[in-house]
Amino acid sequence: MTEPGQHVLDDVVWHALSGPQAHLAEVAPGGAARRYRDGIAPFCGVERLDATGWAAVGGLVGAGGVAAFLRGEVEPTPAGWTELVRELGTQYVAGALAPPPPGSEEVVELGAADSPDMVRLAAETEPGPFSDTGHLTGRWFGIRRDGRLVAMAGERMRPPGYGEVSGVCVDASVRGEGLGAVVTLAAARAIEERGDTPILHVREGNEGAHRLYRRTGFEVRRTVVVAVLRRDGTP
Repeated sequence: MTEPGQHVLDDVVWHALSGPQAHLAEVAPGGAARRYRDGIAPFCGVERLDATGWAAVGGLVGAGGVAAFLRGEVEPTPAGWTELVRELGTQYVAGALAPPPPGSEEVVELGAADSPDMVRLAAETEPGPFSDTGHLTGRWFGIRRDGRLVAMAGERMRPPGYGEVSGVCVDASVRGEGLGAVVTLAAARAIEERGDTPILHVREGNEGAHRLYRRTGFEVRRTVVVAVLRRDGTP
């Protein structure tokens, strides 16, 4: 269900976990809140972020638990929660994607066997949370040099009609070669090939990423809020 006037991209997490990625969801009693299971991603989604929604999220994470939101608006923190992080980001939607740049011929699809290398690269480059189950969210692509994974990107959240390009990271040894654009476009084109529209999110202040994604054909849709909150109480 979508709130009146709400687009599915205004709460990507909720619409992904109540739609195409429902099999990856942990669901609160009553179904008013969902979150990714098994450390796949840190985010929660709610049908409505009202008193019922907050109560559902609280039941989902438990006392002392942490809830992370990525949505168009996150209302002021209610009683019973402590705000840990609140920052703005930009949501992009793909327009006309750029043609495959040099280096595209090196791209390979990644899978479960590549998970240790994917976790290592993410830990070294810090594109955002990525666990050993992160590859389960969609198709992932990378570039290896001498057997070492040096660049990757893939699909994380999948609301109806869309797919979020995420986990874009490039090893320090190959920065400046344009491999970020190569893997971004590989992931985006895989989403387009199934008939969906690529989207992505960029934290405020990450100007290099903003330039990269605009150059590869993404257009600004709206500002979003990332908020991380801890439910008060002792686990």
